[in-house]
Amino acid sequence: MGLMSGKSVVITGPTSGIGREIARRLAGLGANLVLGCRDAAAGSALSAELRGTAAAGSVEAVQVDLASRASIERFAAVVRDGHQRLDVLVNNAAVSRGEQPWAKSDEGIELTFATNVLGYFRTSLLLRPLLEKSAPARIVNVASTFASDLDLDDLQFQRRPWEAMKAYAQSKACDRLLTWALARRLEGTRVTANAMAPGLIVDTGLYRHTPPDVMARLRQRGGRTPAEGADTAVWLASTPEVEGVTGVFFENRKEIPCSFRNRDVEERLWDICESLSK
Repeated sequence: MGLMSGKSVVITGPTSGIGREIARRLAGLGANLVLGCRDAAAGSALSAELRGTAAAGSVEAVQVDLASRASIERFAAVVRDGHQRLDVLVNNAAVSRGEQPWAKSDEGIELTFATNVLGYFRTSLLLRPLLEKSAPARIVNVASTFASDLDLDDLQFQRRPWEAMKAYAQSKACDRLLTWALARRLEGTRVTANAMAPGLIVDTGLYRHTPPDVMARLRQRGGRTPAEGADTAVWLASTPEVEGVTGVFFENRKEIPCSFRNRDVEERLWDICESLSK
């Protein structure tokens, strides 16, 4: 029996990078997995691969575009209708747009913010009732130490000059802020919400739009393997050590300081995300 036998886990963005490693490791621990995949074919291939893991429970791939509210709503409905319980939600799916121009989702929201921030926000809220029903349960948000350029008055770069890396860094700051706001709202439910930083991982689909010269500079900095980057997320999803721990930022299985902690800012961002999700 694996550590996660009988536990149900939803993972978004599992077909490459650390998401794939998180899925592979949790399958090895015996978890029943729901893989939220933008690419349905890649999701089907991964689910077939993971079913061959010796300890794996059930593995199901469900298509979802985290930039689309309608797609997330369909995804959440599939999870709620098809599963009696949900023990862990791992919000991992993200985009980094390299040198691509500013672009918007089908709702008119800048794509980085729509995917990396509203994707986490909407998925967490829509699956919250099932998590609470299954409590004790956990939400693990994959964030980053690469976080900066927060501007609550221009979250979608409609006034600032568009810079994709600044948009990504801002989105990762937002992921932390929303984690702390969510943890407060979950008090008393026995559902925890924590964030983690995987470190610099070059070999991941996240950088598929990054120019070759930038990739070369990133590789010169070294970085970590996807397996190393996934480790803390897997630990947060599975270890008894963090049962009941909530509202904490982790790296390398240790709590680290977070410069993005301000209740007023957290609540203002929450209100913005709530308004954009109506």
